[in-house]
Formats: sequence, structure tokens, C-alpha cells
Amino acid sequence: MRSLVGVLVVGWLVIALTVPAAGQAPAMKFNEVKEIAPGVFFRYSSISATDPKVKFGGSNHTWVVFDDYVVVVDANFPEGAEECIAAIKKTTDKPIRYVLDTHYHGDHAYGNAVFVQAGASIVAQLNCSKWLREKGAKEFADAGKGPNGRKDVADSTLKIPSVVFNDKLVLDDGKQRVEFLHLGHAHTAGDAFAYLPKHKILCTGDACVNGAFNFMGHSDSASWIKVLERAQQLDVKLVAPGHGLPAGKELLETQKRYFVELRKQVQQGIAANLELADIQKKIDMPWYKEWTGTAPSPANVEHVYKELTGAITPWDLTEEFGVHEGPSFTKKDPGWTRPRRIVVPAGLMPAKIAELKRVAPAVEFIPAKTAADAAKVAGDADAVIGFCTPEIVQAAKNLRWVQVGSAGVEHYTFPEITKSKIVLTNTQRLYGPNVADQAFALLLALTRGLREVTPAQVNEAAWLKPKNQPQELHGKTMLVVGLGGMGTQIARRADAFGMQVMAIDPKDLEKPSFVFSLEKPEKLMDLLPKADVVVLACPLTAETKGLFGSPQFRAMKSSAYFVNIARGGIVQTAALQEALEKKHIAGAGLDVTDPEPLPDRHPLWKLSNCIISPHIGGQSPEAMDRQWRLWRENVRRFAAGEPLLCVVDKERGY
Repeated sequence: MRSLVGVLVVGWLVIALTVPAAGQAPAMKFNEVKEIAPGVFFRYSSISATDPKVKFGGSNHTWVVFDDYVVVVDANFPEGAEECIAAIKKTTDKPIRYVLDTHYHGDHAYGNAVFVQAGASIVAQLNCSKWLREKGAKEFADAGKGPNGRKDVADSTLKIPSVVFNDKLVLDDGKQRVEFLHLGHAHTAGDAFAYLPKHKILCTGDACVNGAFNFMGHSDSASWIKVLERAQQLDVKLVAPGHGLPAGKELLETQKRYFVELRKQVQQGIAANLELADIQKKIDMPWYKEWTGTAPSPANVEHVYKELTGAITPWDLTEEFGVHEGPSFTKKDPGWTRPRRIVVPAGLMPAKIAELKRVAPAVEFIPAKTAADAAKVAGDADAVIGFCTPEIVQAAKNLRWVQVGSAGVEHYTFPEITKSKIVLTNTQRLYGPNVADQAFALLLALTRGLREVTPAQVNEAAWLKPKNQPQELHGKTMLVVGLGGMGTQIARRADAFGMQVMAIDPKDLEKPSFVFSLEKPEKLMDLLPKADVVVLACPLTAETKGLFGSPQFRAMKSSAYFVNIARGGIVQTAALQEALEKKHIAGAGLDVTDPEPLPDRHPLWKLSNCIISPHIGGQSPEAMDRQWRLWRENVRRFAAGEPLLCVVDKERGY
């Protein structure tokens, strides 16, 4: 893990500690405490998937006794927290300093206030902390209300974590070492593991449980499988799960097998056009019942079914790519009515139309081959997907929403739509990974001399080395102009190359950990002389049209490289040509040009310090899949009267 929000290291003395032998999982009774390694204790909380008489005791607890303090894994409910503190006092007189919330669910985090009162600080992964901060207050209050509410919650308060990390945080005093790890979205978006490498123990929270205790309401099963695979790469002999008894490392494989087979069987049912109820009846896992004592939860089957059919928002769109809801007409607004007709591209396969029908069964989908055809059939359409022209807007009198397939919308912000109440959505941020790859392909072709030597390979089969010595990116400075979806992905890659990243963006953004500085556009001329590489990743708007001309290129280092993967119109082509010919800059990599494509005889084609690709940065099978899943999700939201994703500010043009 490269990114660290916090690392705490205490002390210098190193003492070898024994670790449990493989499979040395203790047999335990409810609420019993056992020392599972020197200075490491496990408390088994009561739980049963088959016996309703067993009181739910919340999460298990693991605590580690350091030289001067105690670290606890999971806060439980307030009642469980009090019981845990009492149990800890029987094992040590050292103070509790840190408590890790493995995730934001109540049985793992609602006891925070009890531990804080005891003098501890609460630690959590960034997404866990964010959830508790933004949604925790209401959920905490609801948990204590009504005849079935928990009295211990009603009598307590919610405490938000005060120590927050992103990927990894380490506690080490030379004797004990605990690594708090975020391996991805599993049980929740903010799952954290506690790894004790000296003892080869892994505390998993609910990312891995021992029994039929998987709640999947905030999970993504595909990502959960990957998280478990990452956990399997750790040197582990004993797994301390969030619920159920400790077990050997094989528990990780057992837990993973459940999700793999569940997804496979649900997908088979979907492919056979079975209804959810029929799929639930057909799930067959004898081994699972042998493991847990019961059949897979129908709720788990339903969750996976919704994931695979698009009935719930794909987690990666919002969490990994930063796609958010925007202002749009919803069922909460006066006058909202359920949509009846949506125009879609005729090229959509029947299977894709079937997916749309699953998420919007009451909607009629009207195919159109071209934009002209779309205008002809859009008369009473509520929405149009894949096409956007003035003629369509004029013809569609009931039009409320238009979805386009590109991130840039400079061709679609015409008066007929900008002056209307029609919601325009694009695919902002979804092409970030592939466009970032393209940016670095162009940059590396320049810095490693490939632009110069490749023609000799193709035309002459010649072993020709570049005239100039190839350069490395490590230690260089990159300026990213536009820190949206593409700019963020480019900055991540630059940081991984060992570059220092400066960025410019007009929005008030939180500076990512992999970005050295984040400034407003008015700082552009101040930053250009500091950059070894300048990358354009901003949208083409009235403010950015022709942004880069002779003054900007002259402000750059003569050794600097320029990469444009945004829009050709942001650059004054004649000024770029002059900068390359007169060696004001070292080279340019262009995936976009103005005009596009360049005329056959344009001088840029022949310049040895310029490499051009035919606007292919946005292309990849993965990008097309993300685009489709966004379209499907927005159709689901539109039909349900929910806020749409990727809403364009029509006045600003992005």
C-alpha cells in the first residue's frame, strides 16, 4: 500500500513472539476470553443463525496489549463495549488507547462513546468515518427508538472516529505490531482489517465471518471476493472473525467460496430468465449448510440478484470513480409523473434492452438508428439516450432527460437545451483510467524515445537508438490542468511513477494525498515554469477555449513535455506547432487536435518531437461497460423518480 494517512510507531525494542500453529483455533463458549497469542486476547460474543433463544451479543472483540497501552478491535454496541472493558481489565491494567471500528454498523461502532469515556481514541477507515459522520446520527437515533429499540443505544451517544486512515495505519512499539488495512469494498465501503504480522493473526470484522452471519445490504459481492483474495496474500495462521469462532486461514477461502458460488448460481438463474423467487428456491450449496447449519439467506440471494441486474447502484461508479447525484426532477417534486417512453440507440442488443426492462418494467424503449431517426420518434418521449440535437429537443415536447455517451458536452450545450429544464447527463469521470493510460502512453513514447525509433523498426527493421538519451519520470514534476475524473487518474499514475504532482482546477476540491499542490486556474502561469510535464485534462468551455497559446508554451521549460488528452480546442494549434519547431518545449503527445483529424499535410504529422494518436483515449471494453452500467443505473433512477448521476451544469458546460 503506497498511500498512508497515518503511521504511528512507538519504541525501538524488538522481541520475538510466538504465533499459534496452523489450525490452532480455540474452542470457546459465549463471552469467554482466551489469549490467542502472547498479549493478544479474543472475546467470543454470543450469536446464532439457527437458535432465536441465543442473545445477540454484537461483535467479537480482539485486543492487543502493548507496553504502555491496549488496542481493541471493534467497539460493539454500548452494552458490549462495557462488557469488553470489564474483560480487558481482568487481563491488564494498561489503559485502552485505540479502538478500531472495522466498519460503520452498529454492532461494531455504536459502543464508541463508551470507549471514549474510558480514554480511548476511535480509529476508522475514511469511508467508515464518512458514513458515521453523514448518516450515523439518524441511524443511531433510530436504533434506540420504539419497542424494539436498544436501550443501551438510547442511553448513549454516537462518537465519530477521531483517527482516520485511508489504506494503512501502523501501531508498533517493538514488541507488538498491529496494521490496520483497507483492502477494498467488501461487507461495506469502509471495511478495515487488523493484521498482527508477528503472530500471523488477522482480525477481519464482518469481511469474513465463521457461520451464516453475512449481511450483504451495504456490500458488493464481486469486490468482496477480490478483498478476500488480497487478504489471502497475507501471512496468516489464525483468523479472528467479526462473528463466529476463530479459525485457520482456510476460513478466508470458505468465505470467498460462498460469494463465488452464490454469484455463479444467481447468474445462471438470470440467464435462464428465472424470477428472483425461483432463483432463491434453486440455490443449492450442501457444503454451506454443513459449514453454517443453515441454507444461504434469501436476502443474500436477492442482493446478488440486484447487483447483477442493475437494481442497485454499482458501488464503483460512486465510490471508485466519484460519480455523484445532481439536481434533477424527482418524485419529490410537484408534478412528477412516471416516465412512459425512452428513446435508445437501435444498436443495443436485445440482452441490453432486457436489462433496461428489468430496472424499468413500465417503460417502453423506442429504438433509433440515428439522431434524425430519434427526432422522428421522440414526440412523446420522456427521455432520449445516446442522441442530443436541437431537432430532438424541438420535437420531444415531453422531454425531461437526455443522456449522452461522452464526457465532453461542448457539442450538446446549444440554446435549445441550455435554456430548457431538460436534465443533461454525460459520462464524466468514467473514462478516467483508459484516458490516463493513453496520456502515459504518449508521454512515455516521448521520454523513452519510442516516437523516434519505432518508424525505423517498422520501415527498415533497424536497431536504431534515439538520438537523445531516454529520460525517466521519477523525481520530475507534473502539472495536471483539470482534476476531474481523467485528471485524478493521471495524477494517481504520476504519483506511482515517483513524480510530484501539481494540479489546477476551478472547483473547491479536497486535495488528494497523491497531489502535492492544488491551485485555482489563475495560478497557471506561475506553475508552468515549474513543471517538467504539463497534461491537459479539463473540459472545453468558453473559459478554456484556446487556453494554451504562445505565452503558455513560452512559460514552460524547454525540456518540458506537453500532453493533451482533453479537447483539441483548448490549444491554439499554430502556437503549439511553433513551440515544437523552435524547441520552446521538448515534445508533445496529442490524442486530440484542432482541427480533428488534422489535415494530411499538416506539419505536426512530420515533427519528430510530436506523437499523435487518433482520439482513442476514451476507448476500452472496461470503459464501455462503465458507460453501459451508468446508462442502466440512470434509467432505473429516472423510472423510480430518484436523482440522476453525472448531471451536467449546462451553463458551465461540464
